[in-house]
Amino acid sequence: MDTSISSTGSTAPHSKVFVLDGYLQSKAWPELAGTWQSLLEACELVARWNDTSASPRCLALEHWLCQQLGWEPCALSGLSCWPLQDSAVASAGLSAASHDALALNQAPDPESPAHQEILLTPCHFYVRLDHVGVSSLGDRPLDWDESISLRHSLSADLLEWSNWFDSEIGIEIRSPMHWVLKINKRRIEIEGCSLALAEGLNVEQYLARGEKAKHWRRVLNQIQMIWYQHSVNIARADAGLQPVNALWLGGSLYPGSRTVKRHFNYQTQEDYLKGLERYTHSEENRQAEPLLLMKLNATQLRPETVQHGIERVIEAIKSRGTEDSIEILLCSDHDWEHYRVSQLQHPTRPGLIQHLRRWLARR
Repeated sequence: MDTSISSTGSTAPHSKVFVLDGYLQSKAWPELAGTWQSLLEACELVARWNDTSASPRCLALEHWLCQQLGWEPCALSGLSCWPLQDSAVASAGLSAASHDALALNQAPDPESPAHQEILLTPCHFYVRLDHVGVSSLGDRPLDWDESISLRHSLSADLLEWSNWFDSEIGIEIRSPMHWVLKINKRRIEIEGCSLALAEGLNVEQYLARGEKAKHWRRVLNQIQMIWYQHSVNIARADAGLQPVNALWLGGSLYPGSRTVKRHFNYQTQEDYLKGLERYTHSEENRQAEPLLLMKLNATQLRPETVQHGIERVIEAIKSRGTEDSIEILLCSDHDWEHYRVSQLQHPTRPGLIQHLRRWLARR
């Protein structure tokens, strides 16, 4: 969890956004009632949102960011490809055959492409009695040679899959855990969502949707069969690791206009937010607002960690300048609340009314 709060020696007014991702559900905890009151009594509610749909398509933080940028709500996971170096550089040290396999795999083009590019994440589908779930390869991600070997095994089927989509599709590797579905001939209607939204849940509600979604499910079925006895999965099984048996369809690498309503400087290690900053970078003389992400996952969500994060924000509020603006976003997976910290009052000299009141008090 990154909770660093930078300060500036400048007296010029500035604004800052604190994003407390994963904190929202703790507002109802009795042991933190006083801490939350200390924070929110200095704030006014700007807006709130909760996703009540049966098939959510984006996380709460993704929804808020899209709203602030002027985009339609969508998954932003595809932007995680933007901080990546060119494959030929990032894969230094691979065999010559591996480099040949990556010859066409370039970092995203800064200019909006005529084709579509959508993030694919190697993952594991598992079967339970009443549903099929998905998990990331948290036990051990793929390395370069493993990912290239798995990708090679799909080459013979790409032409058939292109016919299903009535387009020309390719699958490229940007990093071992960042693959890209590239649609070159004709744009198709298909929409994914971030793997983080679906992990550990029934995938039925989170799989790709759109006119061509049924064809993507056929692709997933074939990938599962092709990779079932693949040497990479045999080695993973011998090591007690989950097999790689699917590619999760995530967000687009080009989720919206690169001209946005608000510019942020994202203070975080999240790949998709670093990619978002690069994607929306403007050479215009326009100051970016610092956005500090303070994120707690389920294992970190404890009273002491929540209290520590809130106290750091309270500290920043108390030390702000008179003209400084602070916003606070509280998030869970499907809800957000947006607050603005009330402005400090300027100390002023007694005016006519104050003088009149004093004169009347002396009578």
